[in-house]
Amino acid sequence: MQDPAARDTRSLAMLAGRAPSVLVVDDQEPNLRLISTVLRQAGHATLLAGSGERALELAAQTPPDLVLLDMMMPGMDGFAVLRALKEAPATAHVPAIFLTAASEREHLIRAFEAGAVDYLTKPFVAEELLARVRNHLELKLVRDHLRRVAHEREELAAIVAHDLKNPLSSIHFSAQLLQRGGEGPPSPEKLVRIIMTSTEDALAFIRRYLERRAEGELLRSFQSEPVDLRAVIERCAGRADVQVQAQLLRLEVEIQTEARALGDADALLQVLDNLISNAIKFSPPDGEIRIVVGRGSPGTVRVAVLDRGPGVSADEQKNLFRRYVRLATQPTGNEPSSGLGLALAKQDIAHMGGELWYESRAGGGSMFAFELPLAAPGT
Repeated sequence: MQDPAARDTRSLAMLAGRAPSVLVVDDQEPNLRLISTVLRQAGHATLLAGSGERALELAAQTPPDLVLLDMMMPGMDGFAVLRALKEAPATAHVPAIFLTAASEREHLIRAFEAGAVDYLTKPFVAEELLARVRNHLELKLVRDHLRRVAHEREELAAIVAHDLKNPLSSIHFSAQLLQRGGEGPPSPEKLVRIIMTSTEDALAFIRRYLERRAEGELLRSFQSEPVDLRAVIERCAGRADVQVQAQLLRLEVEIQTEARALGDADALLQVLDNLISNAIKFSPPDGEIRIVVGRGSPGTVRVAVLDRGPGVSADEQKNLFRRYVRLATQPTGNEPSSGLGLALAKQDIAHMGGELWYESRAGGGSMFAFELPLAAPGT
């Protein structure tokens, strides 16, 4: 017959994605050995500390899922240990069960006020120990799971909104120009092509999202395959052309070297869309935007997007790639910003094995550049 304790531990392991860990803190070696044996036989991973100081070292290195903490110990007692655990961000939410002798029960109110979730009286019964450990581990792991789900949903909403913004903006801008009518560039035929291309990009993004969700994959998962950078850049430049002309800008593409890299074409399209969109937003009228493809460090190809906008101050460069950070410098047309584009771009390039960075240009302006591994010749 299957051991119920082992079965419960396996269900907890499935919830956590690993064996749940318990930090046991007691200054008495026999107690440590006994508790450790009971927990390990039930399938729990254990960390053992014979002092409060050692417990904090172990918790800092490997935050546990639960702490079994002796109340009275020489030197640093259980209250001091619990207080230190609660003050550390990595262990602030880890539940602690106090181990107490019958003569120490008058300290229980103080223990609960300090943040303990439960207590066990020594000597304890193994079944009671396992039951309390199981209950509090389950509560903790469920809370962790709910926090992760909430975070993932928030991330998903932000990413979907951001990645659909560029194609929808192109559609909206082109439709506005068609509605106004008039002669001259861009022609109605070109505006319709941009609307169709941007619509296809938006629908492709939604299709990829639905496929990956059905297969249980992450929304932002990446392929590593040879990518024709020229084709990706031309697609981005074509989609941006209407806004470039409307703001009296010039967009030039310069391919100096073999333009095939290892990466993900869809992700690169998003990255370049973000970089070109930023260059357009911050460029003054009659400004020039350049996209240059050349050799990077050994074994890589470099893509740089350059503009003559106001640039980024030294202070703001420190936070340039953090999420939801907005620059003090306003876009030329006061367009709103989510503060997500550069953070996602840097993350995506890193996932493809590359690096994205910023440099100020001599004479004013910005350069955002990234390097990716070169694809093997002939692929």
